[in-house]
Amino acid sequence: MTRPFREWVDTDGLSAEEVARLERVHELLLEVGPPAELPPRLAQPPAPAGARVIPFPARHRGVVALVAAAAVAAAAFGGGYAAGTSHGMHVTQVVALQGAPAQLASLRVGSSDAAGNTPMELTVKGLPMREHGYYELFVIEKGKPSYPCTGFRMTGSQTTVRFTVPYELRPGTQLAVTFVQRGKVKWPGRIVMRSV
Repeated sequence: MTRPFREWVDTDGLSAEEVARLERVHELLLEVGPPAELPPRLAQPPAPAGARVIPFPARHRGVVALVAAAAVAAAAFGGGYAAGTSHGMHVTQVVALQGAPAQLASLRVGSSDAAGNTPMELTVKGLPMREHGYYELFVIEKGKPSYPCTGFRMTGSQTTVRFTVPYELRPGTQLAVTFVQRGKVKWPGRIVMRSV
C-alpha cells in the first residue's frame, strides 16, 4: 500500500495548479513502479586489466540499488519541480544574460496575473560590488536600453532580486544589465550584460 501524495509533499503555499501537476507526477512515478532487477551479468562491471576486484556482499546489493533508485527518482522529481517553480511563481520562461567571462545572469519569468503584472526573479553572478553605483535591468529596443525592469546592488558574488513589472515579457525580448554610477556614468548606464 502506498502513502497518499499529501503525506509525501508539503503543499502549503502552492497553487491548485501546482499541486495538481505534482500529483500527476506522483501518479506517474507510482505507475512506473520499482526499477527492474539488475541482470546478474551486469552486477559487476568489468575490471580493468590487472585490477584486483573486491566483491560487494550480495545481501547489500539490493539495498544499494533501492537507495540509488530512490535518489534518482527524488532528483528527477525535485529538479523538475524546481525548474518549473520559483518561490511559488510558475516559471514560463528563463532568459540567460552574459557579460565578461564569469559574469552570468538568469531571469526567471512567471505567469502574468489578470491585471498584467508579471513576477520575475533575477539571479546575477560575478558582477563586482560597487559602493558608489548600482545595476539596472533594462528591456532593449532598437539596440538601446529603453525601459527599466529593476535596480539592484551586488551583495557578494551572487545576488537574487525578485520583482514585478506591469507588462508581459514576450519570448525573444532582448534585455541588458547596465551599471550606473552617480556623477560619472549617465543613466541608463553602461551595458555590462546582454541576453544571449
